[in-house]
Amino acid sequence: MFGSAAYPAAGQDVSLAEADNAALNGASPAVETNAIYLPLILLPKYHYLPLLSQPPFLDEPQPAHGSSGRSLNAYLAWHILSGAFRAPTYYTIYLEANHPTPQVVIAKNLTSPSFDPETFAENTQYYWKVVATDADGRQVESATWAFRTEAAPNPPDLAAMVDVPGGPFFMGCDRTNPAEGPCSEDWSYNYLDEPVRVVQVDDFKIDKYEVTNQEYRACVDAGACDLPLDPTLINKSEFDLYPAAFVSWWDATAFCTWEGKQLPTEAEWEKAARGPIDTRVYPWGNEEPDCLRVNSNHYRTGENCRQLPAVLPEARGAAPVGRYPRGASPYGAYEMSGNVSEWVYDKYDANYYNYAPNDNPQGPPYSRPTKAVGDPMQPLTYEEMGYPIFPHRGGTWGGYTVYLHVAHRHFGHQGPNWLPFTDVPFFRNNRKGFRCAQ
Repeated sequence: MFGSAAYPAAGQDVSLAEADNAALNGASPAVETNAIYLPLILLPKYHYLPLLSQPPFLDEPQPAHGSSGRSLNAYLAWHILSGAFRAPTYYTIYLEANHPTPQVVIAKNLTSPSFDPETFAENTQYYWKVVATDADGRQVESATWAFRTEAAPNPPDLAAMVDVPGGPFFMGCDRTNPAEGPCSEDWSYNYLDEPVRVVQVDDFKIDKYEVTNQEYRACVDAGACDLPLDPTLINKSEFDLYPAAFVSWWDATAFCTWEGKQLPTEAEWEKAARGPIDTRVYPWGNEEPDCLRVNSNHYRTGENCRQLPAVLPEARGAAPVGRYPRGASPYGAYEMSGNVSEWVYDKYDANYYNYAPNDNPQGPPYSRPTKAVGDPMQPLTYEEMGYPIFPHRGGTWGGYTVYLHVAHRHFGHQGPNWLPFTDVPFFRNNRKGFRCAQ
């Protein structure tokens, strides 16, 4: 029932990395998918203590016990009391929908206290528990925890934001993840470089949905935002819930400032899309995209696609926000893959991941479209040409499928009709939108 098809079968070692278990309550670097993607970064440490009167050995579940409105792609995590068992410790997860005493094993022989199940059902109560077994065969069972998943938004609450707890996550493209395929530098070596590394960000919030025409029109009416390059859809109420497009980085910044927010950094955007436990390829995990997870021209056919409304020609491929709950990120942010790509705060340097700080990176000091840093024949920075360039993330309803990957980076260089280096330096077209962070 659960466990991605891209993963090894239950019973195999699935640990990727395990850091401070006490941090698992909100955002742990302890990685638990069903595939070994990276070498261990931190080895577990245990202290042998007598099993006497102590706090619960297994507690602090994620999702929190009794919580509701959880993403359909929420991950499961828990805390184990340090020193409770003799290493190694293995975990078995029991989970069932609408059953207060879960009996179905969805994963076993896990070696880190987190797990990414397959996508949950909408508006469903789930019950789950964990059994830990140590090297001596001693077992401890958790309490039974419960959470409820989110119902499909109808209509979406455009003011909603999702919480992204502070802590580390894996940022970049992981070549050892078999679902990833080639990283960008493997097929575009002059332009993109995304080596995976552990990055720490502070707590923040991010818009649950991409900013819509309705919201952007309010900013224009207030005199705080300029009209999009093509204002056709902004002025038609039937497109109110479609993402605002034909906007520049400066337009997006003006809107976020008007709302008392700002654009997310690349690091914040990527953590909000990926979550803290693994190097998943898409916001929902490693499962292949389909028409129920992502709005993309490449994924519009299939039996289940008939239940979706047709794409309106006037919208040029975009879809209303909130249509793809099965594609939500672990924190519940919608359409972070597909629909429109999203401007982020940083300037764009193709080589930035190779020298960026690991704590709250805010972007490079200059923008550069190629990674030939140190080459005396390298092209000028864009500032020397008279303007900066900025990244946009998440892919679009058009473009290559690799653009839909969480780790993929792209920079603004196309204007209307996707012609390169037109509408300089704004690079506005019908595939670029944004969301704000706080």
